[in-house]
Amino acid sequence: MSSSQSSSASKPQSHWIKVHVRDLVLGMFIIELDRPWRDTPFPINGFHLRKFDQVQTLRSLCETVFIDPSKGASPRSREPTKLTILSSARKRAPESSVLKVCPDAYPRTRSVKQEIDSAARLYSQLDSLLCQAIDNARAHEPLGLEEIYKLGREVIACVIRNPDGFIWYLNTSEQGDCLLKHSIRAAVWSTVFACHVGFPRSDIEALFVGTLLADIGMAKFPEEFVRKNGPFSRAEYLQYQKHVGIGVDILNIEENIDPQVVRIVRAHHERHDGRGFPRRQRGDQITMLAQIANLAYSYERLLKRSTRADLSPAVAVSQLYKQRKIKLADQLVYEFIRALGMFPAGSVVELATGEIGIVTEQNVNQRLTPKIAVVTTARKQMKNKFELINQNASKEQHLVKSITRSLKRGAYSIDPAQFTDSLFGKRFGFGKLGLRL
Repeated sequence: MSSSQSSSASKPQSHWIKVHVRDLVLGMFIIELDRPWRDTPFPINGFHLRKFDQVQTLRSLCETVFIDPSKGASPRSREPTKLTILSSARKRAPESSVLKVCPDAYPRTRSVKQEIDSAARLYSQLDSLLCQAIDNARAHEPLGLEEIYKLGREVIACVIRNPDGFIWYLNTSEQGDCLLKHSIRAAVWSTVFACHVGFPRSDIEALFVGTLLADIGMAKFPEEFVRKNGPFSRAEYLQYQKHVGIGVDILNIEENIDPQVVRIVRAHHERHDGRGFPRRQRGDQITMLAQIANLAYSYERLLKRSTRADLSPAVAVSQLYKQRKIKLADQLVYEFIRALGMFPAGSVVELATGEIGIVTEQNVNQRLTPKIAVVTTARKQMKNKFELINQNASKEQHLVKSITRSLKRGAYSIDPAQFTDSLFGKRFGFGKLGLRL
């Protein structure tokens, strides 16, 4: 068996040191992993930790690694009994029930190219519909649940056909100006997750609607409060917490409201460790659909923050990993990363060759080796013709073209949105009749 097939193929040498991933530092030479190299974006003959992104990726994939101190930095001294704040919190966190995953429940039936425009159209319609629901909530009128459910079923169908179409659109496009547009995005993230796990359609519909309306209580607050950037003061945070109860009250006056939707709205700010609000529920006291809605909102908040902190979708995913067993159940985080991929569609990445690529789609069975369009040379000069590579198709190509780090949108003047027509064809026609050629 070759080293590319199993991480156990290389027998540890006497001078190698086993290191927990939390103790990794830049400059170390990683010589062996606790998982097969083929399931990672790293070269199989070992590598130096040069960038923090590499550390983050290792922490999301492995528990321990072997380093060769003769080729790089040695571990820092560490007291055996000394625990970090995060590790202590995880030890105190409750156990959660196992989530049954059926990844083949909804096989992909269409290409990203065929779904991108459907995603754009549906998002625009959602933006208008949620804006109307906000106006209705302020006027004490029905929200229009029938239309929301109808459009939700179209979104779910689009995600089932190929989730990367919607993921590409959300990661590359500037979306509408709806007051609660983050709720639209969170609803899509939760739908992507639920389809990946294989939930029944009825549960996915309830999850979509519950996530979309989770912050509907914010409609009763002044717009400047809702749109505020930066942290809340203590008084503002206490006021913000009231939106949960307000949202539940808005939904309870709706006729024939699904109780699952109300439970999602009531609990979407609860935390796995019991430090959420409003009821400080913990672990399995929080319904599964509410946990997933919280997960989707948590990811969306990280992406929103990334516009200020210059993070990428891939780094947002790794930041989400840090919240496992504290804010979120660990299995939910693992499956969410599998659903989106470690490098989601629309991510800008640097390859081992120094070239820059854009992730166009995930490989369903190998989420760490996505399909990539290579758009620059090793010197970061734009190529006249893009090179499309499928990392999962060739082990040799994966070794040469492996991803070394993710980049923020706009790095080296590369905006994935500007490549949509080049990668997926120009659009001709109107509405649902439009095609990309």
